[in-house]
Amino acid sequence: MSVPYAVRALSVVAAAALLAACGQTPTTTGPTTSAGSSTTSAAVVAPAGPIGSTTDLAALESITVTGATGSKPTVTITTKPLVVTQTARKVIAAGSGEAAGPGTTVKAHFTIVKGSDGAQLDSTYDNSTPQSLGLDKQQLLPGLFTGLTGVQGGSRVLLVIPPKDGFGPDGRADLGVSGTENTVWVVDVLAVSRPLTKAEGTPVAPVAGLPTVTFDEKTGPTIAVPSGAAAPTELVAQNLIDGTGALVAAGQQVTVHYTGALWKDGSVFDSSWTKGSPFAFQVGAGRVIPAWDKGFVGKKVGSRVLLVVPPAEGYGSAGSPPKISGTDTLVFVVDILAAG
Repeated sequence: MSVPYAVRALSVVAAAALLAACGQTPTTTGPTTSAGSSTTSAAVVAPAGPIGSTTDLAALESITVTGATGSKPTVTITTKPLVVTQTARKVIAAGSGEAAGPGTTVKAHFTIVKGSDGAQLDSTYDNSTPQSLGLDKQQLLPGLFTGLTGVQGGSRVLLVIPPKDGFGPDGRADLGVSGTENTVWVVDVLAVSRPLTKAEGTPVAPVAGLPTVTFDEKTGPTIAVPSGAAAPTELVAQNLIDGTGALVAAGQQVTVHYTGALWKDGSVFDSSWTKGSPFAFQVGAGRVIPAWDKGFVGKKVGSRVLLVVPPAEGYGSAGSPPKISGTDTLVFVVDILAAG
């Protein structure tokens, strides 16, 4: 499938994080515009160590990384082209923070070079902006997911990702990566965080004319649409619980739990609660419906947000058959569990 328009402006790192999701089959439910819902579940993992065969790890010895952890490294490959048979990892400097595992969010700086000639593909140090990635097997490149799992906050690791664990046999011409390219990643893991399990904060009084919500610890929210009330024609983003965490900003990776229902009859069309694991997405990247790219900016982590979404801010005039028509107003209750 084609890459969504918003992804084209992202760095190779962010595009890599979204690659696997781009290849999924479109869904008819949930907040996504072009990819299936991506879910994660938190798990405790062992701290990182070397990964790879003896031969592959020996190949990594031809890579020299200089510079202090936390500053842009210089990467030199003495034997080219550099080729490995599977994702290989070397821990350059071990941190002592929490270990990354499925469901965690990793805030990191990346420098990426080609294994064929050592040319730089990208470095987040060039614009001083680290990336925040949800450690989600369905969203990340397989090699990046494998390579980051178990890495502790404060670590610097060296990864070499072969095509089968990276961009595949077709490569990514738009990123300058061929189908035979092994990519070399130096990753400084600045922090690893684990999301909340539900909203936490101060309850907000219900607003007249809007749906009311009750909450069950196991099944999540139940949404009651006011009988006979006209649906709002503009997007509503009303807090039900005011969280105490950091403010959500565009560009961040946000982890949420959600339930979505139709205004016309209150029927639920999707819920991460019933799937048993939260949903992660990048705010403003165009991979969710417009209401989701707009409605959480400025909200605090820990908040529970009621979104009332007119068609133009949802799936538009085409809807998302068979459950959502082009005239349906949607109601979401969303717990903001993490952002970074």
